[in-house]
Formats: sequence, C-alpha cells, structure tokens
Amino acid sequence: MKPTITEQQANGKVEQYIAGALTALPPAGKILFARNRPECTDPTDKGPRGRYEISASYEITGLDPAQYPGYFDAIVRWWTTHDFDVLADHRPKDTYVFARNKTDAFDMSFESNDLGKLYVGATSPCVWPDGNPPPRAESVPESSLPPVAAPEPHPAKAEPARRSRPKPVDEEVEDFDQIDWTEEGS
Repeated sequence: MKPTITEQQANGKVEQYIAGALTALPPAGKILFARNRPECTDPTDKGPRGRYEISASYEITGLDPAQYPGYFDAIVRWWTTHDFDVLADHRPKDTYVFARNKTDAFDMSFESNDLGKLYVGATSPCVWPDGNPPPRAESVPESSLPPVAAPEPHPAKAEPARRSRPKPVDEEVEDFDQIDWTEEGS
C-alpha cells in the first residue's frame, strides 16, 4: 500500500484545478453545487478500502448561453495546455467534456444543460485521509503460533455493494443531481 497526498491536499488541488479552468472563461460567478467525499470502492481500482475521492462541482453564473460553444473550446484548450487528456467530448450533440490530468490522475468535467446552466467539476484519485495507509499488522512466523482448530463452515456472506468511480456521462441529463452514478446492471 502506497502513500498518497492527503485529503486536505486533494481538496486544495480540486479547488486549484477548478479555479485554473475558470481563468479560461470571462469573469463570472460560481456557486458551490456539490462537494463529495465518497469512499473508493471501485472494484476495478483493486485498491484497499479506507481511501477517498475528493470532488467539487460549481455552477457558473452570469455567462451568455449563446457563447457556450466558445467557452467549451476555451476549457478544452486550458486542459490541453495544463497536462490534461480529453477523454470524452460529446459536442455538438451534447455539451459535455471530460478530461484527466496526465501526471496526477485528477478528473475534470465541464457541461451545460437545457436549462442554460453551466457546471465545472474536479475529482481526485483515491487518497488516504492523512496520506498514509493504515499500519499493517506485524507478521508473526507461523511456527511460533499455537495450533488452531479449523473454523466451522459458515454460509457464504454476500459482499457489500461497491460503488464504481463515476464515468463520463454518455447521455444528456438535466442536472448533475440526475446522473445515475451506479454501475450499469446493478
């Protein structure tokens, strides 16, 4: 288990990336839309529990919806000049773009909806709260342990449902709070 940046550092980078991306746009207001700290339980991550993803989304206010196509171009340019790979660009059908930073794996999204609302968000990779994995139990040589009786068989317990990391949205949604963040088929 490897150390990570701390949760506080991850939160700082999320805010830093959002603030940086907003420099690509004309001056505007921003309203905190959501701040999240879900535990990392994506089975594809194959990492241990106890780590968290730190994310924030902001609604951007005061910009002209007629200019949104240019704003999307500006955000994509900002990403590509700041070490992000654009992983999803659903324009012109949908006004949604998604990128991941090449060096630290932070994700960013930028989208608008039919109501004329515009959103920017960022999410950290999985981090330990204090940056360090919990200490492992010290291993004791098996030869020094007393013999233990075989345990009684138990009925198999169901694994708890594991949330996967949100994927880029492939369909138009009215608002972030209407996105189904569960895995398909769950």
